[in-house]
Amino acid sequence: MGLVGIPCWLLVLTLPKLSWRWRATRVAVHLLSTSLRIPVKVHGDPPPRGRPCVVVANHESILDSFAFFEVFAEPVVFVGGGDLATHPVTGPFLRGLGATFVRVEGGLDRSSVRSVLGGLAELVRAGNRLVFFPEGGLSPEPGLRRFQLGAFVVAGDAASTVVPVAIVGTRGVLPPGARLPRRGEVEVRVGEQVGPALPGWAAAREIAGQAKQAIVELLAEAPD
Repeated sequence: MGLVGIPCWLLVLTLPKLSWRWRATRVAVHLLSTSLRIPVKVHGDPPPRGRPCVVVANHESILDSFAFFEVFAEPVVFVGGGDLATHPVTGPFLRGLGATFVRVEGGLDRSSVRSVLGGLAELVRAGNRLVFFPEGGLSPEPGLRRFQLGAFVVAGDAASTVVPVAIVGTRGVLPPGARLPRRGEVEVRVGEQVGPALPGWAAAREIAGQAKQAIVELLAEAPD
């Protein structure tokens, strides 16, 4: 992991173009999955480049973001919590890959929250594919948790579709709190898009329910 991970981290911090940094990380993820015998299988068709959308996925492990590098050949925008931005290792790495960070303090009023979400909607309208983990942070307990509505408000503001994605196997490979991975198989199951979303919190709750149900069904599919 060190032989691949450390050079990848350095490349992401130094390469001048985002496409080069993304490609270097894809190669590193593929090398790691092959050398550690942790194959990543992708089922379904991801939204192509040039088709802006909001992608939502379940969150089982810190490996979930890396699994997306086997899905997307071109950069997507990961949306992470503000605490990740200040991490001395993770923060610079994710910024180098084009991620955006959101921190909403408890005292902010709804207009401030809408301003933050409106900025994310502008990224979608500009042609980007945004990736959210709407459960929020990782949990030591398995199972799909309640979805936060931010991703779906963003989709509604941008009048974009929502693409549900189920990630299977990452918790078994590297559960929360573990330091070293175990061998296993990871699957990324891309579902059919829902929407386009409509603006407003009520519409966000409705499409969040549809996306969550789609992920539940994807998770229940029998493995190949």
